[in-house]
Amino acid sequence: MAMGPTEPRQVAVKMLKSRQLTRQLVAASLVLALSMSALGGEWTQKGSVTFSGIYTDNVELRDNDKDSEFINVVRPSVELTGKGRRAEMSLAAAFEFNDVGGGADSFNPRVKGDGKVEVLEDFFFIEGDVYSNQSMIDPFAAAGDSTLNKTDNLTTTYDYSVSPYIVHRFGQTAEYQLRYTFDDQINRSDELSDSSHETALMTLKSGPEFGRISWGLTNEYNKTEFDGDGEGSLNQSGDNERLSSSVNIGYRFTDQWQVNATLGKEWNNYQTYDDDDTDDQFWDVGVLWTPTLRTTFDVGYGKHFYSTTPRFKITHKHRRSVLSMSYSRSLSDTRSERRNAQFFSFLDALGDIVDPITGEPLFLTDNFTFQDQGIFINEKFDSEWTLKGKRTSLTLFLKESKQIREDVDSDAVFKSTGIRLKRDLSSVLSVTSRLSWDERVSQLANQEDTTRFYVSVDRELGPKTKLGIAYSFSDRDSEISSDNYKENRVSVSLTIDF
Repeated sequence: MAMGPTEPRQVAVKMLKSRQLTRQLVAASLVLALSMSALGGEWTQKGSVTFSGIYTDNVELRDNDKDSEFINVVRPSVELTGKGRRAEMSLAAAFEFNDVGGGADSFNPRVKGDGKVEVLEDFFFIEGDVYSNQSMIDPFAAAGDSTLNKTDNLTTTYDYSVSPYIVHRFGQTAEYQLRYTFDDQINRSDELSDSSHETALMTLKSGPEFGRISWGLTNEYNKTEFDGDGEGSLNQSGDNERLSSSVNIGYRFTDQWQVNATLGKEWNNYQTYDDDDTDDQFWDVGVLWTPTLRTTFDVGYGKHFYSTTPRFKITHKHRRSVLSMSYSRSLSDTRSERRNAQFFSFLDALGDIVDPITGEPLFLTDNFTFQDQGIFINEKFDSEWTLKGKRTSLTLFLKESKQIREDVDSDAVFKSTGIRLKRDLSSVLSVTSRLSWDERVSQLANQEDTTRFYVSVDRELGPKTKLGIAYSFSDRDSEISSDNYKENRVSVSLTIDF
């Protein structure tokens, strides 16, 4: 399909000239980040190592002919944060080594790190991040809740990005930003294709001088390329280009009420199943209501070429509880869903500092999506309620993602609901438990439901040593009988902080 006007596209393409430029930018950003120590600043660091012995009565997750196995696991971890005069970074990482064998990964890294360097004061910046996780290759085939099973249905995804940008302020009137981002994603499994994503973004937005009125102009160009069709591909390339230009304006009536509106034009180039026209205008209108400092309602409605786009986001914070709900309908792709998993957090729902890495198992991410590459409409609902008492914290969650493919005749629905509970029995003894139900339905596959239960008892043996005993049970019910399984698992772990 035609991309639309050539001039905006030519401006964007000039910013994405070659991979050689990208490699130079990556090298430059890494050197600048490593020079943080020379700039001085404050650093905090923490590390631990966990030794675990795990018994499972169904290591291959079979319905019949179950094989039991004892698995040894060693998991060192590190947390690092630093902030200097012109640079900052944070890193949380856990590296799991195991002896599962039978084709399973013996090394499983879980990494989330990001950094920012101010190269030229108040003008030129470089941001970057690194990321790795473990997820399912085929979400509709049997797999456990961690990498410690012999199923050949797991992959490790490595991802890094680098983003140089410049900022210029026109006094109190406006701010201009020009940003380039390169993102590279590598999958360990041959069944998933590696890919790269490049973005050129230009924004001009209002400054404080406009008071209650806010406005902005945005031009954005995105290009995604896959290195080749993975073994699980449905024979579509997945490559795509997307260009958009928009203007937005807002008005704040009071501290509690604000209205916003966006109008733009988009030009897209990617494979579609029914040859729909992907070039069209788009718009969105919304209301932001903040009745109190603890409560926010953000509601809107719009239209793109693929669908109407209703949305809402509601958050309410109490002294010891948080309620959040959100709904949206937007365009996404499989590589983005694999990258968007959030598995390390330095703050809990109430904003309190937490230890992002514990002695618990490294569970698989729950950002399920199609096995092959492609673009889809993602109709997503998330809700979570957290209650935190003096000794007890409770979380209830419900999530649903309905993914409708644009490039092939396929769709899928992923639902997850559950409860998490932690209770401190004493200053040195605590109990943590989780109960969840997952449902996955696909047009090209069958429905399957999985129930999982996990409970652990942790006791501090000293100021830097903790002993944990855990039990988990998984029950999968699939329309394909060979994918049914039940698994019981018991583990003992020792965590030493340093």
